[in-house]
Amino acid sequence: MIRLALLSIARHRAGAAATALVTLVGVVLLSGMAGVMATGLAASTPGDDRAFLVQFPAILGSWILGIVAFAVISTVGVALGGRTDEIRGLRLIGATPGQVRRMVAIETLVIATTAAVPGVLLGYALGAVIVTTTATTGVISGAGGFVPGVLAPVLAGLIVIAAATIGAFVGSREAANRSPIGEPTAKRRSQAARPRRILAGALILIGLASSATALVMEPDSVYATAATGPGCVLVAVGAALLATEMLTLAERTLLVALHRLGGVGARLAATNIRIAPERIRPAVTFLTLFVGVAAGTLSMQSIENQAAGSGDGIGQLMAAINYLVVLLIAAFMSIALINNLIASIKQRRGELAVMSSIGATTGQSTRMLVCETAMATIVAVVVGLVGSIAAVIPFAILKTGTVADAVQGLPLIAVVIAASGIALLTTVITGKQTARTARAV
Repeated sequence: MIRLALLSIARHRAGAAATALVTLVGVVLLSGMAGVMATGLAASTPGDDRAFLVQFPAILGSWILGIVAFAVISTVGVALGGRTDEIRGLRLIGATPGQVRRMVAIETLVIATTAAVPGVLLGYALGAVIVTTTATTGVISGAGGFVPGVLAPVLAGLIVIAAATIGAFVGSREAANRSPIGEPTAKRRSQAARPRRILAGALILIGLASSATALVMEPDSVYATAATGPGCVLVAVGAALLATEMLTLAERTLLVALHRLGGVGARLAATNIRIAPERIRPAVTFLTLFVGVAAGTLSMQSIENQAAGSGDGIGQLMAAINYLVVLLIAAFMSIALINNLIASIKQRRGELAVMSSIGATTGQSTRMLVCETAMATIVAVVVGLVGSIAAVIPFAILKTGTVADAVQGLPLIAVVIAASGIALLTTVITGKQTARTARAV
């Protein structure tokens, strides 16, 4: 099985590269946070600096770990979508679902371990930048310097490797359990989706409950943000897990909108969404996560500023935490989103080649892909914004006493523009390149 996994990595270099990149960035972020925390716990660190250097990585590190695991599961799922024939062949010659899942887990373990080595080294650099930057802005004195040690960053890298491996084993369940003969029935697809739906519902409920605990805290308490932030993440992850169901609910509206747009590209996109909505599921998944986390966290800080709490020490501390959270996590999710969009589009090279052979131009194929991504973006933006607002309502009530303040216009608009721009630009560039390559086949 190990030899087969190594051969599979060599054959599927693009999928391996996507998993490696997601893991690399995850290790960089988590090991950087571990280095900052180790610095805060060091004896040479002044007591005034310790609060930020311990609280900031503790809050952010747990978010990163959960998002990295989710990103790896989704990335592996997208990669396996292009290996259907290979997995079917393995099943037909006697491989069990457990063996297929172990093969995928071993592949991911090798890839993650390879990516973790440079990731830990880059994590040291990130931790040093965070400590230096926060000292420059006056949040901490920085008198003790950056002293991460060796154990904490390396341990963080090992945790990400373990999370990625477990995530790959979990993420390959559906592909490995699929019958090698014929397509699954609607009943079987529903049964296979049940655990995912249960997990999604549980995460949303836990996230909302975490956010609701802010109502029993003091308005100036640092723990209000510490409870609401993970709440936004959990709600966003839960909503992202329901990407298929969201597309099903929105399908009729999407089809009407596409038909009204007119043009060959829009009609082709409408046909694809009706027949195979899973093709745009990766885009919906990561866009929902991006919008939910970024909108929720930025709204929290906007509410904090509105409540005039950012001028004191605690407010300044949480402002620094929230803005760094958005910057780092948004960068990670952008990479994961771009990775998965590129992978899912390139897997459709055969489809685009068939379209080219019957007369479709490169422009028409590209417009079809752009229309699909646009529809995925609309669904993800609506769900992500609704989830983020719901998670932030208790925080708004605590800070300002008004539910309406949970809707912060400027941060929400900025997140929507960023998410839409990343998704559509990636689709245009990758779609045009893939369509041109398909025409040459």
